[in-house]
Amino acid sequence: MGFSTLIDILGAAIIGGMVLLSVRALMLNSSEKSNQFQNELIAQQNLVSIVELIEHDFARIGYCENTDSIEAPEDMIVYADSTKISFKTDFAQGFQNIRGDGTKDILTYEFGPTITSTPNPYDRLLYRYAKGETKNGSNLGLTEFRLNYFDNLGNELLHPIDTKLISYIQIDLKVEDSYGYDTGNDEKVHSEKYPTIFWRQIRVAAKNMSR
Repeated sequence: MGFSTLIDILGAAIIGGMVLLSVRALMLNSSEKSNQFQNELIAQQNLVSIVELIEHDFARIGYCENTDSIEAPEDMIVYADSTKISFKTDFAQGFQNIRGDGTKDILTYEFGPTITSTPNPYDRLLYRYAKGETKNGSNLGLTEFRLNYFDNLGNELLHPIDTKLISYIQIDLKVEDSYGYDTGNDEKVHSEKYPTIFWRQIRVAAKNMSR
């Protein structure tokens, strides 16, 4: 075997190695992108679920099937702060029948404690419960749940909130994937480990609260 042949073999080996490294890097990158996409999809689906439930419940603030029992607008919300709100409502009788049963209830939304069973250090429970019921919390990757209140002139109300003045509610939500990707990699910052950060703001003015 001549010297030139050895050089050819060595060159081919080097090129082959470079190709293999490129393919491996491409596969790793593709896998990471795929995981990020799945995480983003899960977070978006969780956010949609939360928003749909909140819009449904908040649109029913003060509602009662028995019109004689409908509260005055200033009495529809019984407690309000930046992470908790309780209001009077009449629950739907079911998915097929959204009309209430004419009985007034008090529904509470409350931003709960941090969840320690997931890799994400910031996700927290969201409680939704009726008066007299046990708090039931859901983990949908919620990392922010903030409520701001405004009077009928659009002025933001300061804490402690005078519930009788509330005409509009602004709800800030932030959802992240609870499990993330490559969470043990110290070279990545939080937003890279939990890339699905989705922000939504909605301002709610329940029909029954209009003044």
